[in-house]
Amino acid sequence: MVRKLPQSARSVRRLLVAAAVLEATAGALGIAGLALCTVAVASLTRNRVARMEIPPSELARRQWLRARAAGSAGMGAWRGAPVGPRADGTRRERATSPL
Repeated sequence: MVRKLPQSARSVRRLLVAAAVLEATAGALGIAGLALCTVAVASLTRNRVARMEIPPSELARRQWLRARAAGSAGMGAWRGAPVGPRADGTRRERATSPL
C-alpha cells in the first residue's frame, strides 16, 4: 500500500521541483550566454588584429627593445652618478657591486 503525503508536503515538493527546473534552466542559459560572449570577443579580437598595420608579435618585439634600451640607459645613468654631496647635505658613497 502506497502512503499518500499530506497536501502541504505535496505543495512543498512541487515548489522544490519547480525551483530545481528553474535553476537548471538558468544554468543552461548562463552557459549559452557565456559561449556566445566568448565567440563574440574572439571574433572582435581577430578582426582587430587583422586591421592592425603592425602584427602584434612585431609590436611586442619593438616594445621589448624600447624597454631594454630604457633599462640600460637608466642603469648607465645610475652607475655614472657622481660621488659627492647631495642636495640634502649628506655624502653619497659609490655603490659597489658584489660581483
